[in-house]
Amino acid sequence: MESTTAAPPSGVGARQMRLEDPGLLTGRDRFTSDLDIPGALHAAFVRSPVAHARVVSVDTTAAMTAPGVVAVLTHKDVDVPRVFFPTFGELIDDAYHRVPLASETVRFVGDVVAVVVAETITQAHDAAELVEVDYDALEVVVDPDVATAPDAPLLFPGTGTNVAVDIPFEAGTRAPEPPVRVHQRVAHPRMAATPMEPLAIAAVPGEGEQLTLWCSTQMPHVTQGLMALWLKMDPADLRVACPSVGGGFGGKTPAEPDYVLVAAVARHLRSPVRWTQSRSENLLTMQARGHLFDVTLEATQDGQVTSIQSEGLTDVGGYPGLGIGMAMTARGLMTGCYDIPHASHVVRCVATNTSPTVPFRGAGRPEAIHALERTMDRLATELDIDPAEIRRRNFVPVDKFPYISVMGTEYDSADFEKTLDEALGLADYKGLRAEQAERRAAGDEVALGIGISTYVEVSAGTPGMTGEYASVEISEDGYATVVSGTSAHGQGHWTVYAQIISETMGIPTEKVRFVQSDTATVPRGMGTSGSRSLQLGGTAVRKAADEVVEQAKEIAAHLFEASPQDIEVVPGTGLAVRGVPGRTLEWGELAAAVADDARRPPQLAPRLFADPGFEQGGGTSPFGCHIAVVEVDLQTGMTTLRRFVAVDDCGVVVNPLLAEGQVHGGLAAGIGQVLFEYSAFDDEGNPTTTSFADYGMPSAADLISFDTAHTVTPTTRNPLGAKGLGEAGTTGSIAAVHNAVMDALRPHGIDHIDLPLTPMRVWQALQDRES
Repeated sequence: MESTTAAPPSGVGARQMRLEDPGLLTGRDRFTSDLDIPGALHAAFVRSPVAHARVVSVDTTAAMTAPGVVAVLTHKDVDVPRVFFPTFGELIDDAYHRVPLASETVRFVGDVVAVVVAETITQAHDAAELVEVDYDALEVVVDPDVATAPDAPLLFPGTGTNVAVDIPFEAGTRAPEPPVRVHQRVAHPRMAATPMEPLAIAAVPGEGEQLTLWCSTQMPHVTQGLMALWLKMDPADLRVACPSVGGGFGGKTPAEPDYVLVAAVARHLRSPVRWTQSRSENLLTMQARGHLFDVTLEATQDGQVTSIQSEGLTDVGGYPGLGIGMAMTARGLMTGCYDIPHASHVVRCVATNTSPTVPFRGAGRPEAIHALERTMDRLATELDIDPAEIRRRNFVPVDKFPYISVMGTEYDSADFEKTLDEALGLADYKGLRAEQAERRAAGDEVALGIGISTYVEVSAGTPGMTGEYASVEISEDGYATVVSGTSAHGQGHWTVYAQIISETMGIPTEKVRFVQSDTATVPRGMGTSGSRSLQLGGTAVRKAADEVVEQAKEIAAHLFEASPQDIEVVPGTGLAVRGVPGRTLEWGELAAAVADDARRPPQLAPRLFADPGFEQGGGTSPFGCHIAVVEVDLQTGMTTLRRFVAVDDCGVVVNPLLAEGQVHGGLAAGIGQVLFEYSAFDDEGNPTTTSFADYGMPSAADLISFDTAHTVTPTTRNPLGAKGLGEAGTTGSIAAVHNAVMDALRPHGIDHIDLPLTPMRVWQALQDRES
């Protein structure tokens, strides 16, 4: 969509205020549910209230006669294809692929068995209550450990197992008979993504086979390609457009089965159909994480880790799919920042009668770092080595970069000691340890804990998604229009891309238009995920801007009768002859000149336009160190976060203000998982956290002000020198807070408590230890 606004000019490195905010704050911008779609009908889903059952019958008679109802559809009425993400779908039996409209069997509470379409949303929901479904209950399995047993109830009997993926891995050379071996089991429980805007879609049929999808998604073009594949459409007939998107965090994927269902219903009825997810539906169906890691470290007496052996058990819910990708990403990062010569790991993904899982901020990165860093603390305790020191002894040295870990993961550049030292200094680590010793000696009933987490991740490294599209064009009014294949949902793409234009072309940021998120106006793109946007999309903007500058120098040189080498950009104005400040052409004049056949030299096109795109070829490795300081009340189990220091390195920072915001958001997500958040099910597969009354979603009032800093280790893989930052706060913070709470409790004989560390869990652990 196209936007303009005003803001002071700035380039790379400036604390530019977000250009996106005026439209959002004034209500000028619109979200999918705000759109006026003439003649649109409203859909409501009839979801299964049981976790596992055969569908004996569906009686739609009463619903069909309800006011305003146009149709009540089951799998017998509309052909809805199986939905799978190709990369991960190829790893599993086809039987596991999900059909968005269940037929013979439901496999989790929330599985859709019917769709009611009515003139208003209220009529649709009221009629959905009238649909009568007869279920024949089947055995339920919720615990992923139990689901792997040979006699466990099977979700897909034809496969003979609930284990959809079982991939062993081993590499490197294992040292014989290590003197020290420690083991830690780390649960990384399910949580809900909870974006401010839930899922929303309006599917509008056009002439012939044409279909337009207005929807809240992170990847419009990928959604277009996959939807066309599933619906057996020509991609050229399918337009996917996003108005404003109220957050995604990984959960608004292109493999969204509910969107496929709405699109299929709209095509079946030949009428516009819209659907907006309720908050309860969102908490139920947009869930992530769900991992259990068994980690063993082998080391020398001086703390040098010689081997890591780990097994991951991932609960991917009723229909294995995108959750598999998170388990695979975690495998690649199981050695973290450390130069470990041997590793083995098992990726095991199991189906259970719970909601299918999707990515969430970090998407495998926080899970791996959490498991590793908890075990590193266990090793530090075993050897009586300070947690900071044991990490330092195992870091990959600077002179080994670019580095390929024993897991086969490449890190392009890093200096792990630099972020560790910066964080230790900011936190006054020595002073904190001295305070802790004094309080322990005094028998303080409020225990002080200090937790460290060092992390590395890979951003923009998803195979097939290491390139991006962008174009830059100058119009006769002097504005630059950026068309980008990335798709923002709160990150500030317009702002940072405008800063790159300002830095490269001297055009003030208020004179930059921005177009994104519509397959009808953006030729191609991979969207936004995996911290890819700035380094790939921003570099694509930079390369296009560079080419337009060269074109502008050609036309300016022609008009000035000078050499292109003598032409320079004059910030805020246009182009001039070097050393002759009085001879200047504004950008609008240059655009008009190049469009004029009489004034344009023959080697130039009639537009100041370029769209070379950018292919990075691989990912980059952001890294950092986080230190959490907590106080735990030993009488109540209440944990209070006293301080949090985050030192992150994402290469060159284009906008420090936005970078701080990204880190703050990531920290809130990670800390929330440790202390508050948990998506729970009872033994029958019934969800027990389907509203904010039950689900511990933290607010700003539950958190503190964070101390953030950045070191700068540029990458050479793109000309900006930039790496990703969107996942960093979450990746580092979870282990830091978990380690801090365990550090506070260790003198009381408690080595580990599974997340979340609610007051009840901590209090119960203290009571169990006393008894």
